This record gives sequence, structure tokens and C-alpha cells, in this order.
Amino acid sequence: MILKSSKGFTLIEIVIVIIILSIISAITIKFLVDGLRIYTMTVNQKTLFDEGKLALERMCRDIRDARSITTPAAGGSGSTITVLRSNATVQDIADESITFRLTGSTLEKVKASPSATSTLAVNVSTFTVTRGDVATNNENEITLVVTLSLVGSDERVTLRTKVYPMSLLEDVQATYKNYFYCWEEVLS
Repeated sequence: MILKSSKGFTLIEIVIVIIILSIISAITIKFLVDGLRIYTMTVNQKTLFDEGKLALERMCRDIRDARSITTPAAGGSGSTITVLRSNATVQDIADESITFRLTGSTLEKVKASPSATSTLAVNVSTFTVTRGDVATNNENEITLVVTLSLVGSDERVTLRTKVYPMSLLEDVQATYKNYFYCWEEVLS
């Protein structure tokens, strides 16, 4: 007499368990890989954003304190802006010519005297400066656009801002934006 034992699993039960565990594992691994990819992308974009924001902040402060804008001409645009700074700061002297330009993938601040070049941002793919047009009565409004991108990845951040010099010696049209050389930023 042969006794049938009900202990153990059949081959079909084992195969079904393996298939179910494989499906659950594949979904879990896909979730983890996607989460890691999104985290890496976010960290890269935050790095680019922080670098671009700091560069724009520095440029806006210097342009806001400009006595005159040399480059670009009214209605023009380019990858360079040159201003004559009005007031002295810790790093700059009064009445100093300052140029912001894109050299390769580096955004630079160039001071005339003493001659010095400092890096504002790296990984810059485009830098565009647009000056308002006389016909639209906003010739002293400056639009800055900076695009930063990491080499070897798809992460790209574009920042755009408008700035108006507060200390212009003269303005074609008197506006609330110009203090006619009576504006000075005070650091506390």
C-alpha cells in the first residue's frame, strides 16, 4: 500500500510563484531605477539653476548701478554687455567699466581697471543681452537670458530677467525707474 503525502508543492505551484515574484521584482527594480534617474536629474538641474541665479543676481546688481550702457546699442542684442558702474563696492571701484561676456562656456565679468577677469558661471551654453528700442520708449531696459547645460546630459536650465539701470545720468523719457544718479545700493 502506497500512502499519498500532501506535504510539499507541485511543480506548477513552484513555477507560478517564480513568475509572480519575477513580475513583482521587475516592477520594483523599474521603480527604483526611475527614482534614481529623476533624483540625479533634479540634483543636476538644481546645480545649474543655483549657478545661473547667482550669476544673474551679480549682473543685475552691477547693471542696476550703471551710469551708462555702452554695449549693446539701443535696440540691439548680443552676448556682451558693457556698463560704467556708478558707485564703489567691495570688489569694484566707482566709475569703473565692467563687461559681462560669454567666452566658450564660461560667463565672465571683466573689469577695466585694474584689469581683472572673474568667472560668474560655467556650463553656460548661451548668454543673450537685449536692450530695449527707442521706438518703444524702453531703450534702457536690459533683458538677460542665460542657458546652462551639463555636458553629456540632457539637463538644461534657462533663466531670464529684465533689469533697468537706476543711476543713468540722463534718460530720454523720465520714468519711475531712473533716479538720475541719485540711487545707491546700501549693503547692511
